[in-house]
Amino acid sequence: MSKKSFLYLGLIVLSALAIAGCASRAKLAPSPMPAAMEIAAEADRGAQEPAAAKSSAVAGLPQERMIVRTVDMELIVHDTAASLESVRALVAEVDGYVASSHSWHEEGVLAARLTIRVPAGDLETVLEKLRALGQVESESQSSEEVTDEYVDLQARLKNLELAEQELQELLKTRQETGKTEDILEVYRELTNIRGQIEQIKGRMQYLENMTALATINLTLTPDALAQPVVIGGWQPQGTVRDAVRTLIKTVQFLVDASIWIVIYIIPTLILLAAPFVVLALIIRAWRRRRRRAAG
Repeated sequence: MSKKSFLYLGLIVLSALAIAGCASRAKLAPSPMPAAMEIAAEADRGAQEPAAAKSSAVAGLPQERMIVRTVDMELIVHDTAASLESVRALVAEVDGYVASSHSWHEEGVLAARLTIRVPAGDLETVLEKLRALGQVESESQSSEEVTDEYVDLQARLKNLELAEQELQELLKTRQETGKTEDILEVYRELTNIRGQIEQIKGRMQYLENMTALATINLTLTPDALAQPVVIGGWQPQGTVRDAVRTLIKTVQFLVDASIWIVIYIIPTLILLAAPFVVLALIIRAWRRRRRRAAG
């Protein structure tokens, strides 16, 4: 074999070895997009775990019962305006606030409806002072426990924050060595995770607020509106008297109308119609003369 043939054969072998090496490295190199998607999928699987399993994942966090308390109360008060001032002062005393207020006049007296938020620990004290403002017409209380939901949110938040950290580390790596499309894929997954984190934090904050402060829907009704409707005794003699008076007035009206018709209306109509009657007679006589002259 010639020297040139050995040279060609050597080049072919080296090329084959180079191609094989590149192929093996391509097989061993991890794909950035599946890695980012795997991290996000792991966070989703963690978010779908049962609440009981998540409770162990958040061990060490406070597990106090979280209860949303709501009270509906209607009070009969003597002075609505004064009662409103008393309610506002009471709410300020316990560091609560008036969430909404609506007042209106009905039958000349003032009525009002308020929604107030007070610390849950002061609820019973506030209710006792409200009852002292007037007569309790109605009162109902309801409660909803949201402890399980809050624990579930804590576990989901922890899983998502871990996924966020992993994606941030992966994003740094891809920014150094990866392609633009790989970086964008990791960034999209990171943005999605952050959006879920913000939603969970918002829901947790809402539950914390609803359990920390109890809600009281209060209606203030003035005692003038609360009085029962009293119907006076029936007096038939008064009804008969009124009926006779009405009958006499009706007869008087009919007689007066007849007098007006006979004395005024009929003569007036005759006077108004007389010229037209005379004119009609003249025209009729003229037509008769014309027919006779023509005949």
